[in-house]
Amino acid sequence: MTGEVGRTRGGRESRAHGSARRELVNVDKIPSRAKGKKVVVAGSSEAQEEIEEQMECRYLRCMNNGKKINEFTLPKSNLHWFWDVVKASGLQPLLKTNYNNLDWRLLTAFTERWQPKTGTFHLPIGEVTITLDDVSCLLHIPITGKMLNHLGTSCTTEEGEDMCREYLNFPRTKCRAEFKKMKGAHIGFPMLEKIYAANLRRALKAEEEEEEEKVVQNYRDCTIRAFLLYLIGGTIFTNKSMQYVDVIFLTYLQDLSLVNTWNWGASGLTYLYHYLEKATKPRCGNHGGYNCMFQHFKRFGGGGAGEKYSHRDPICTKYLPLKGYKYPDEHMTTLDRMEVDEVTFRPYEDHRHIRPFEDISWYSGWIMCGSAMISPYLPERVLRQFGHVQSIPRHPDESAKAGLNRFTIGEAFANYLVENYVTEEMRGPRAQNGFETVPGYIAWFYRVSHPKLWPTIEGNPASPANLEVLIEEDNAADKQDVFKICRMVIEEVNGKLDGELTLEEAREVLKKVVRDLELVATYSLPVKRKRDSGEGSKKKKKKSGEEGPSH
Repeated sequence: MTGEVGRTRGGRESRAHGSARRELVNVDKIPSRAKGKKVVVAGSSEAQEEIEEQMECRYLRCMNNGKKINEFTLPKSNLHWFWDVVKASGLQPLLKTNYNNLDWRLLTAFTERWQPKTGTFHLPIGEVTITLDDVSCLLHIPITGKMLNHLGTSCTTEEGEDMCREYLNFPRTKCRAEFKKMKGAHIGFPMLEKIYAANLRRALKAEEEEEEEKVVQNYRDCTIRAFLLYLIGGTIFTNKSMQYVDVIFLTYLQDLSLVNTWNWGASGLTYLYHYLEKATKPRCGNHGGYNCMFQHFKRFGGGGAGEKYSHRDPICTKYLPLKGYKYPDEHMTTLDRMEVDEVTFRPYEDHRHIRPFEDISWYSGWIMCGSAMISPYLPERVLRQFGHVQSIPRHPDESAKAGLNRFTIGEAFANYLVENYVTEEMRGPRAQNGFETVPGYIAWFYRVSHPKLWPTIEGNPASPANLEVLIEEDNAADKQDVFKICRMVIEEVNGKLDGELTLEEAREVLKKVVRDLELVATYSLPVKRKRDSGEGSKKKKKKSGEEGPSH
């Protein structure tokens, strides 16, 4: 498996990991982040260097619709026909998990370490990733059920017009104009909010005028669908434009009683994985997906605890992040210097009474969000996040077999216990401290990947801080008591000399003496060499020569 990860892609050096290029150059400090650009000739060596420089210095623009969701005008809490259905859909927690600010620098640092083939981040302490269990605890949305299985990434404009007319009560003429404006079967957030508000007004008015139940119910359903489409389009399915929602997701909102049967968690995670893979490309500047899942770390961004957080809320609402550092270099350096005891591999243990661990998190294979977004999900590579000792995993091609389509992937996920599952044997023993690995894992990991991306810079502090103390303690433990060993040898030899020894017994005694005295020689030899080096006599001669009579 050597060289399979992070080294090459398509026969060339991977652009996702800059260390593959830095190894060829002696770099003494972190490259500068100058924003000036040179004028180069296309196709020349200078042009290639410019592309690589842009890759080195690029910053990702992280898409975030959190402010839209937080400022959305919601119906009154006593409107039960609305809130009962929204709550039953399993998507209501997404109203609480949005941040007004996102630290794009942190995401840039993480993206540099993403490996699409394994679906994991490669850090100095090993592999980590966002698992289905993370999604369940961070967002409180379903991670079981059928994954979204539509064809492609969008529907045709004709299909979109039909769905908008039937399920959103949106006239075809206006729908066609919106599609033309958005350049495809998409609805902009402002227009979708207007559709929601118009249907809500009609529903309330129809109730007051006591119109037919069928008419009232149609307005209600259209209101809820418009709201849910706005909600998922602004959270788990945030695209790179951040301007619109794909109408294709309306397919899964047709029957509101079945919304909770779809696996929004797994498909939302695939959506994020998909954009992480795109972000590893050198010319990618925007990053989609639900990036709020990167911001719940208390350590990064310096955010404080949420004032309205309760133990029943999603973990994503626990901390409110700030804007973070001005440049991503700080996060990159922090990740490069990360120690294993700085990582909390199981952060949800005090949340299990609210969100129990679900066995589906052990599924191993492919996850999807339609046929165009398919990503590997390999929990065996991050066993420490599940409380087990990390072992050397299988090749990713063996864990997630190639040649599957959206139907076979859906079937494999539904029947994961049959074959696509991390078995008890594969999980290995439970971790006592949370960060244990099998012997040889880290050495293997450093052979197949590039977990340290930034070169050592001049003036780097020792890691750990008490490195000198640890070295002295190790040296002291290795030193042997010379006199004690000599006394033991003398006593043992005298004891043997008191009796008659055969030739074989005498040979064994001498071997034992040699073994014991080897430790003494190892310890005392450097001292003897220093004493017999002649340096002292040379200095004396030199000094006496200097003090000699002058001519």
